[in-house]
Amino acid sequence: MEVSELWGGIEAELETKLSSAHFNTWIKPLIPTEFVIEGSIGKLTLSAPSSYVRAMALDHYQNLIVEAGERISKKTLSLSVTIGSIQAEKNNKKESEEIESGLFESRSTPNLETRHNLNPRLTLESYVVGSSNNFAHAAALGVIKNPGRKYNPLFIYGGVGLGKTHLMHGIGHALFANNPRARILYISAETFGNDLIASLQSKRISSFKKRYRSCDVLLVDDIQFIAGKEYTQEEFFHTFNELYMSERQIILTSDRPPQEIPKIEERLSSRFLGGLTVDIQPPDYEMRAAILTQKAAEMKIEVGAESLSMIAERSTTNARELEGVFRSIVALADSKKSPITTELVSEFFGVVKEGKKMRMRPSSIISTVAKYYGFRTQELVGSSRKAPLVMARHVAMYLIKTELEVPHEQIGEIFGGRDHTTIMHAVEKITGEISVNQGVGKAIAEIKHELSTKPEG
Repeated sequence: MEVSELWGGIEAELETKLSSAHFNTWIKPLIPTEFVIEGSIGKLTLSAPSSYVRAMALDHYQNLIVEAGERISKKTLSLSVTIGSIQAEKNNKKESEEIESGLFESRSTPNLETRHNLNPRLTLESYVVGSSNNFAHAAALGVIKNPGRKYNPLFIYGGVGLGKTHLMHGIGHALFANNPRARILYISAETFGNDLIASLQSKRISSFKKRYRSCDVLLVDDIQFIAGKEYTQEEFFHTFNELYMSERQIILTSDRPPQEIPKIEERLSSRFLGGLTVDIQPPDYEMRAAILTQKAAEMKIEVGAESLSMIAERSTTNARELEGVFRSIVALADSKKSPITTELVSEFFGVVKEGKKMRMRPSSIISTVAKYYGFRTQELVGSSRKAPLVMARHVAMYLIKTELEVPHEQIGEIFGGRDHTTIMHAVEKITGEISVNQGVGKAIAEIKHELSTKPEG
């Protein structure tokens, strides 16, 4: 049985058992990559667009997937879910010849399956360069040309969704292409801290140090999150020094420059400033239009110049949200079986024929989101941490912030006195999910459409 046939059957069965919101958000984004039969065992491998979707699939839908798969395949099913494409991993496994190593020649060849954990979508080829990021892009090319020596560390800062992570992954891919023996590790600062805590609890601190200090390239996202965490900063300081002294490339991203990160040790800030610090600004109109044109080409969708111009004019915040808005408009067009016209774009942005913008209140958004996902309004503002409910809550927070521009602190009060950093994290989470998860984009589009058709007031 082909993997596509098996997964098609599983999808059909799950679609009848789950709400459309849950199916489109958590099942539809999964891609079947492999089905191997070994005797009475069938091994199914799926690919998820993000770690968030992977965790949800395994934590909440694994039993349903396995049960359906066993009925269809008549085999005992083993399920695994990876993140992103596994094609590169397969190609690496086949590679057996020695490759000249250059800068990283002192390192022994690592296990081929763990050479890097980069997002396959985030390459320099797909990175749109404009006036807001050309200096950062030039710095990236300098790192690629002379890693570990020129611009080390490279510190990239800017607001949410401006392409810091994309550029960092793009550098990683280019370095790996130049030297497939290089060990490249991408992590968030939060992951670094969590790994440190776990290693201390399990008394495996030596394994932790080996993992982080034996890589050739260390990419750390959102380094500002180690601020105020004394032991995490201590360990990162020593990790940084070990890599820097052995000329291993370090790339860091943050939402602000090193000297403006509060509660971070001066010795760390000083080291961050010791390399090259570059910023990325919000994209201007021309760059937004270029991003949309590229995205339409990637998705093989025909969109008129006037419609693209309208989207570029009205989405002025950041590249990630721009992509999310475009995907949401595509989802709205699909649901209406309509081409992407200026009328549809206007409808998406909440403009009625009389030219009035739709009026929304936080309470209206919360109740609409709750209804869409099948929860009660009280549950969304409550304290339950059940994953599907948390997802719906994050969507409501995201919409209140992006549609009404309510301050994070005020949104926190609406949701039971939550801290403003919790709201920031939720908005960032959904913004990121929209760009990789079509189900989330479709949900946002449908909720916005529902809100736009509600009576004013």
